[in-house]
Amino acid sequence: MRRTPIRMCVACRKRRPKGELLRFLLTADGFRIDPTGKLPGRGAYVCPDRPECWQEKKLRRFAGSRARALAEALAALLGGRDGQNTHLPAG
Repeated sequence: MRRTPIRMCVACRKRRPKGELLRFLLTADGFRIDPTGKLPGRGAYVCPDRPECWQEKKLRRFAGSRARALAEALAALLGGRDGQNTHLPAG
């Protein structure tokens, strides 16, 4: 029997199965969304279905001064305030 990996959202600190969270990387060029969860580098996870987790204030813990840019990127990717647009890019 395989165990399901558990990860924690950097914003709300809720633990969930890895597949339910969205992984992103902080790179020298900015942020990179990792829908596969397999890109190399230090990543963090955020709840894709909870818009309150995409707020700049909540993301400062991970992104520091670049939290605003990350919050805007997540809102654009995941869709407004209701979180209905959960279509992730393929690459």
